[in-house]
Amino acid sequence: MRSTTLIALTIVTAAAVAAAVFVPAPGGTKPAGVATAPVFPGLKGWIAGAAKLTVVGPSGTVTLERKGAAPKAGEPPVDGWSLADKGGYPVDPATIRPILSGLVDLKTVEPKTERPKLYDRLDLGTPGDKGSEAKSVALADGNGADIVKLIVGRRRYGLAGNDDGIYVRKPDEARTWLAAPAFDPPADAMAWIDRKLVDIDADQIRSVSLTPAAAGAKPLIFRRDKPADKLAIQDLPKDFKLKSDNPGSDVAPAFRYLDLTDVKPAGGVTAAPVATAHVETFDGMVLDVTLVDQDGATWVKFAAKGSDAAAEIARRTDGWAYKIPDARVKTLETKLADLQALPPAKGS
Repeated sequence: MRSTTLIALTIVTAAAVAAAVFVPAPGGTKPAGVATAPVFPGLKGWIAGAAKLTVVGPSGTVTLERKGAAPKAGEPPVDGWSLADKGGYPVDPATIRPILSGLVDLKTVEPKTERPKLYDRLDLGTPGDKGSEAKSVALADGNGADIVKLIVGRRRYGLAGNDDGIYVRKPDEARTWLAAPAFDPPADAMAWIDRKLVDIDADQIRSVSLTPAAAGAKPLIFRRDKPADKLAIQDLPKDFKLKSDNPGSDVAPAFRYLDLTDVKPAGGVTAAPVATAHVETFDGMVLDVTLVDQDGATWVKFAAKGSDAAAEIARRTDGWAYKIPDARVKTLETKLADLQALPPAKGS
């Protein structure tokens, strides 16, 4: 074979190999056609027995525990999980499902570095160390035996079409990998739960009574007869001047999109109440909120009845005490004096 022909064939072959390994992408060149393999072969057969999940990351450590019957063999157990660090508060199944499914479906895409000095470039250093963005995921069965241990690093966007990948490594192996599908295990306990507590449309509130716990304190009562009316203060003292002509418009929204910022079992909040709020809606809901100051923070407890929406609130909140945003606490502790217009400055 002539040398020029051999050179031409070599160039064509090299180009064909390159085309099989790399394809163009909006974010640059990416691997294609690389042999994949499950990161955890056989995990589908073990996942139904998962009973404990621990995640360590930049936000700290969170531990989830599961009780109840196991699902069908091969199906991830997404129900029955709770936060061990928060007294067993229920975990949102929609949050844990992609984590467990991601572990089962996780496949290698491309081998990466084996050099520990380069781990941090992929956020695959030591989870929990200062400055580390790595996260560790440990899954165990009901007897405490390990099912999965994995270190999860940063996400690689646009790996294949609209799918993303993640960098991973097993704690007892030097090799790191680009793998798919991507998933993000939160190391913050609050990210695992449904944070919604109460969501009442302000226009549906018939009355609100805010009462300080101090002896002899009178409730501040707002009321209206129909949704189109203003939520007006009842029994307003003569000559009392309000700073706003519609103060109820600031109070009613306090029960709209009310989310928790922390939670603990109600039995652990035993201090005397500092205030209460009583709400009635046009559809028959009655909601009582008790505010308690304990350990340098304000905790709230809920009791609801009278409607389907109230039953849902009761289902979520019975037996629990919550922290809520400070601005909402301030609104629920509003007193009549807080609404009084300031006297005009002297000389004005």
